Amino acid sequence: MELDVPERILGVLAQTAVPARAARIFATESSILYYALAAWRRKPFTPAGARAFSYHKQNASLAILYAVLGTAIVELAALELLLRAHHRVAANVFLVVDALAVLWILGYARAVQLRPILVTRDTLFVRGGMQWSVDVPRSAIESIAVGHGKFPAKRTPEYLRATMGQPNVLIALTRPLVATGAYGLTRRVTRLGLSMDDPNTFSLALSPTAA
Repeated sequence: MELDVPERILGVLAQTAVPARAARIFATESSILYYALAAWRRKPFTPAGARAFSYHKQNASLAILYAVLGTAIVELAALELLLRAHHRVAANVFLVVDALAVLWILGYARAVQLRPILVTRDTLFVRGGMQWSVDVPRSAIESIAVGHGKFPAKRTPEYLRATMGQPNVLIALTRPLVATGAYGLTRRVTRLGLSMDDPNTFSLALSPTAA
């Protein structure tokens, strides 16, 4: 299947002498900058043969990110006005730090919009923006529960909330898989909690009859 931007960056780095952890850190930062600055005309990544499912429209997580972004921009302007006249060096430092924070939040939010969860004939590609990624063979899915019932706590061993927001889909696996997080973090998982915009259609797409 066609690879998305973060996977393509990692693929290029894998052919070099860059250590794996350093490669993942570089790929995370590069991808966030890409989504912040160069992906404004891009549509959500949906390769041929895959169905895309969004996870940001029905919860407030993305709105919160953009609210934080707006606050950071206001803070950036206010600090510039307050410090520039009397503390030029401090103003420059705060300007750089706040500008980087704005770019990071913007890129992170855009990645949530542009990296949907993908379902293909053989695999469920879970992509929680730049936060978590895990490729789940459909043969490794034991069960799928839909609804707002009782979900495991966030820090339950081998359970991962792979998307932002309150989960409404719980996927149990037949065997442990490794989820990869931003900056090369990894988690062993046997259950995944997802906050899907259309949980029922998503569940049907993963049913054995839909394979």
